[in-house]
Amino acid sequence: MSSVPAFIPANDEPPVLVADDDPDVRTMLRTLLELDGHEVLEAKDGEEAWRLCVESQPAVVVADIQMPGIDGLQLCRKIRQSRYSPDIKVIVYTAGMATPEEAKTAGCDEYFLKTDPLPRLRDKVRQYTTARTGPPTL
Repeated sequence: MSSVPAFIPANDEPPVLVADDDPDVRTMLRTLLELDGHEVLEAKDGEEAWRLCVESQPAVVVADIQMPGIDGLQLCRKIRQSRYSPDIKVIVYTAGMATPEEAKTAGCDEYFLKTDPLPRLRDKVRQYTTARTGPPTL
């Protein structure tokens, strides 16, 4: 008898989680990342993002710094300290509410300003999701 996981992704790679309290930013990033074939989950705040990290084990979290409740740096620290989610890559996507040094100290893997070119963010997400799932098999 096999058990069915609570979360079944549409493809073979783990989802990408976008955590931002601005719905327009979430929609923009979701659209962009779905164009690359990623399944995208959205969280409107840090608490929801943390719950989704535990439940869905995303490959990558793209997190805003300034969110209600748990902010992006606190979320990153929780991910790094958790036995449930040590392999999740965390990308800070901010309007400059923290420095790259503060993000690195919190354990974030990458730091992007919201004014940075979006292709750089897409490339980094693609790199991290490919690394998590391994190279495609032929």
